[in-house]
Amino acid sequence: MIFILGIDALDYELVDKLNLDSLKQLEYSKTVVPIHKKFGIPLSPEVWASFLTGKYTPKHFEKPQNFKRFLFKLNRSLKIDFSKGILEKIKLQYYKYFTVSNRFGKLNKKTFLDITQSMEINVPFYSFDNKTFDIGHLFGKGELSLEKTVKGIKLIYESRKKQIFNELDNSGNEDVVFAFMHTADMLSHYAFLRRSEIELHYIDLNNYVSALKLKLADFFDEVIFIIVSDHGFDFDKGTHSMKGFYSSNTHLIPKPENITDFYGIILELVNKNKELYRS
Repeated sequence: MIFILGIDALDYELVDKLNLDSLKQLEYSKTVVPIHKKFGIPLSPEVWASFLTGKYTPKHFEKPQNFKRFLFKLNRSLKIDFSKGILEKIKLQYYKYFTVSNRFGKLNKKTFLDITQSMEINVPFYSFDNKTFDIGHLFGKGELSLEKTVKGIKLIYESRKKQIFNELDNSGNEDVVFAFMHTADMLSHYAFLRRSEIELHYIDLNNYVSALKLKLADFFDEVIFIIVSDHGFDFDKGTHSMKGFYSSNTHLIPKPENITDFYGIILELVNKNKELYRS
C-alpha cells in the first residue's frame, strides 16, 4: 500500500536544520513546483492540482477587492507599522487566504486517486473541510485576534491528527491512501515571527509521523510512505518559498524532480504491488 501525507508548506530547510528523521525518512529532496505567473509564488490549489493530475494545471484567481480596508484591519489586529517593510509580507498573505478562494474548488481532470482503489482524508478537491480558511476569514474580518487565530489553527491540527488515525480504522484493500494537513501553512503565515513556535510544530509533526507509521504497520504488511509538500516557507519574508519538499521510506525510481512526476511514480508503484500479489 502507498500512504501519502500531504503537508502544506512543509519547509525543506527547516526539516533539515532540525534533523527531523521521521519527516526526512530514507530519501528526501526539494521539488520543482509551478510558480503562479501573476503572484510570483507557488499557490496551493495550483500545485496540488498539478500533483494529483500529473500535469501543470493552472488556476485563475480573482483580483482582490477592498484591499486597503483589509490592511487597516490587519494593522489594528497585529499592531504593526507598515513603514517597517511589512507591507509586502501582508500582501502575499492576503493573496493566499482572501483571493485564492476559501476553498480549493473542483478538478475537471482525472487524478491518480480516480484510477486506483483509494482513500482520501481531507484532500484538496475531494474532501477538504475548509476549516483553516474559515479561521483566516474571521481574522481578516477582525472577529478573531492573532492569539485566537493561532490557537484555532493548533486545535484544527490536533483534530486532523485524530481524524487520520480514525479513518485508518476503516481502511481495507486500498492501493493508495492520501491524507492532507493544511495547518503548517496557516501557522507559518500567522506566526512566522515566532520561530520557536513553528519549530515546536515541526517537532510534533515529526513525532506524529513516527506514530502514524506504527499505526499503518497494524493494518498493512508493507507500506510505501511518501510525504509531499507544495512549497516551503521563507520565514524572513513571511511568504512561500519557491520549492516543494518530498520524502520517502524507500528509494523512488525515477527520483521525482517535479511535483508532476509523482503521478507516474505512484501509478507504477501500484502496478508493481498488484503484480507481486498476483505472483
